[in-house]
Amino acid sequence: MTKTLITRISKLDQYDVVNRTVLWEDSTESRWGNVYGKLQVNDNAIFIATDKLLVGTVSQFNSGQSIQCSNIQEVSCSNDQLLQLHEIYPELISRVKANFQPFIHPQQVNIGQLIADANAKRFVSYYILSGIDKYKQSESLFKVNDRIIVINANNQLDNVKLHSVTGLINFPDKADVNISVEGLNLNEILDKNKSIKRKSTKSNNVTRIQNIIKAISESGIYKFNTFFSYYDGLLNKLVYGKRGDSDNKTIKISLAKENVYKVSMGINEISEEIFTYCNDRNLIIVHKETKAKGTANQTQADTFAKQMKVGDYFYMCRGNRNIEVVGRIVGDTEECEYQNLGAEGWLQRSYEEVADAKKENPYQGEKKWWTPNDNSTCIAIPKHEIDEANNKIFIPFFKIEFEYEDIPLIRSNTSGYMDKTLNQILYGPPGTGKTYNTINKALEIIGESTQGKTRQQIKDLFDAKMKEGQIVFTTFHQSMSYEDFIEGIKPIEPKEEGQPVNYKVQDGIFKKLCQSASPFRVKEMIGSYEVVSYSSEVLTLKKPNGSYVPFSIPLLNKLLAYLKEKSIDVNDFEGIIKAEDVDKVRYPELEIYLINGYSNVIPNILKRLNTYQSSEHNKVLIIDEINRGNVSQIFGELITLIEEDKRMGKEEALEATLPYSKAKFGVPPNLYIIGTMNTADRSVEALDAALRRRFSFEEMPPKPALIATEGKLKAKNGVLGTIDLPDVLNTINKRIEKLIDKDHQIGHSYFMTVTNLDELKTTFQNKIIPLLQEYFFGDYGKIGLVLGQGFFETAEITKENLFADFDDYDASDFSERTIYKIKELSSMPEDDFNKAINTLLKK
Repeated sequence: MTKTLITRISKLDQYDVVNRTVLWEDSTESRWGNVYGKLQVNDNAIFIATDKLLVGTVSQFNSGQSIQCSNIQEVSCSNDQLLQLHEIYPELISRVKANFQPFIHPQQVNIGQLIADANAKRFVSYYILSGIDKYKQSESLFKVNDRIIVINANNQLDNVKLHSVTGLINFPDKADVNISVEGLNLNEILDKNKSIKRKSTKSNNVTRIQNIIKAISESGIYKFNTFFSYYDGLLNKLVYGKRGDSDNKTIKISLAKENVYKVSMGINEISEEIFTYCNDRNLIIVHKETKAKGTANQTQADTFAKQMKVGDYFYMCRGNRNIEVVGRIVGDTEECEYQNLGAEGWLQRSYEEVADAKKENPYQGEKKWWTPNDNSTCIAIPKHEIDEANNKIFIPFFKIEFEYEDIPLIRSNTSGYMDKTLNQILYGPPGTGKTYNTINKALEIIGESTQGKTRQQIKDLFDAKMKEGQIVFTTFHQSMSYEDFIEGIKPIEPKEEGQPVNYKVQDGIFKKLCQSASPFRVKEMIGSYEVVSYSSEVLTLKKPNGSYVPFSIPLLNKLLAYLKEKSIDVNDFEGIIKAEDVDKVRYPELEIYLINGYSNVIPNILKRLNTYQSSEHNKVLIIDEINRGNVSQIFGELITLIEEDKRMGKEEALEATLPYSKAKFGVPPNLYIIGTMNTADRSVEALDAALRRRFSFEEMPPKPALIATEGKLKAKNGVLGTIDLPDVLNTINKRIEKLIDKDHQIGHSYFMTVTNLDELKTTFQNKIIPLLQEYFFGDYGKIGLVLGQGFFETAEITKENLFADFDDYDASDFSERTIYKIKELSSMPEDDFNKAINTLLKK
């Protein structure tokens, strides 16, 4: 079946008018899995501009980045008119998809007919009629394929039908179109709408249904203005529900990586007219200048635009006047489309509706950042507070309940797992881009965007961050030791012969990086105070007079959390302390600092602690070939300290006393570790259980399709002459998996840079064949089963008996044994090499 991609296009610079192509760029990972990954070359694409459609065919993929579409035809048609084309079957397009975030149409679309209908302005209309007699009287009013809903003899609505030259007909079976109100009368529909709390036109159709009842009683006919009024009036399952649903039933929604947010579209900033427009089109909006909340480093606008991702949930309110809806984000951030709001700085995101509020009264509970009675605009609800949010907001107002799944990203034969964002390992066979992908991941962690950059620009940025020390790259090997990684004793050569050898403590890679990631470093100054030591428990400062002052880190962290909860900015905090207004801060433990007169230094300490929350202060350690080192020996007792809840600043923070320096040592929470692991390496079998338990694992399998979409032969879809390189790799890997396992397959990177036959020969001779020889321990029989006869030649068989005499063995049995050799591919004629490849592919 030919598929059709439909999406809005807001950047017309993606459209090359001269060459009639569209380069659709989108690096949203979830869309490549859920939308673009379903497409193939020659599938259709419809791009919806302001007043026209750009209709073409998919011609090329750059996986994870862009889609090239060719043979573009311009068709004069707005997005509203597109929903009035019969061939698009708008009833099959959900309301949220009618906002035209990228999606695949659920059935095959006759593109030629669609273009012809649009050019001829054959747009359908939507009607309700008082009965079949009224239809017969009014047939001349209707166009072919107009949608007709007839009220039957029982005063109930029949399912929608199509007007044709022969009368009313059913939709084709493949379309499976059904209105949600089939079998109900208009008064029942009105009652259902009256029971909906919200006054917005999207879900509360009271006025519309009243107008329908009036029109049917007076003239026997009602025509819907738009597709949206038709959909909201008759098809919206969120309004009418499903038969058998209980109003008192609480629906549970499981969360894995998704977050839940509060979004406020306050009545003072957003008029009823703008709100109704956004509401009707499933849009939420936030201004790009919306400031941070409390002492947070990230603005609420950035939370909306950058942190909130497709798939996340939110509830939306109008301040505390109305709690409106729970939605699920389906679109990326765009400039607001309503009138000139985009130019004024307003941003929008589209969503699909999950639940309307079931009651109208305002929220009366305790104020928190994420409650409707707080003045926040876009705030994430912390995971550990989701149960509280359920009890205060989601269950009483929406009859839904969120719960986080306790599911590890990878299981092993030991219990426990780690959050992927802190400690992760990319694993897979050789050549699948594990090391290559650590670059993008590391840059993302430290807040650097790679979108729109070439690979060389990304590499240059990575190198710059390496030089700055924000990213550190190392490789584990068999001789790697604790002394290299953490700390050890290093001899200092005497200046003169005969002098004794002295020793000093040498800081290792990991220790240096942890110290640089910590907000407080020894011999740094905080105002006029010198940092003497810092641990998860105590920050010790030295005053100008030489006395030492200890500050409790747990207490300071609690104070910092309190300030955020109460929306008190750190910059304002110094004034509060100087005024000694303990009641205003409402935190009794603050008296400890007030009594001792340290109000001048506390704000600076809190600011430093706050740096943990900004990605620009994150540090990344990349450990290539992490499985090749003896992890227990390299990490030693510190392996426990990398766990998320054991990091410095956490409630269960742990420290170790280092053996040589005797210093206290902990791992900061803003240090990320990314490892790579070659599954074909025999050291994987002995992978340390402690490592398995404390890292999440992300598989990097071979992806033959990338050769066609991102390799140097992408212009030819990965085909070299008559050789389909993705097919070659896929065939080899299927055979390896049968003979050994999938962990010993061959990665796509071996073929990504191939541009000619000589390079392909070199790839086989110097990379693939040696790898197979290692995999199969030189068993040419199994190598032959993978590559085929064309890559082998046989040594000349001699009749001479080469063997010595030995009892019970007949030397002649071995004398005529065939000896196989790999052909020298570099000197192989092109025709012979092509034949060898065809033999491999069994052609």
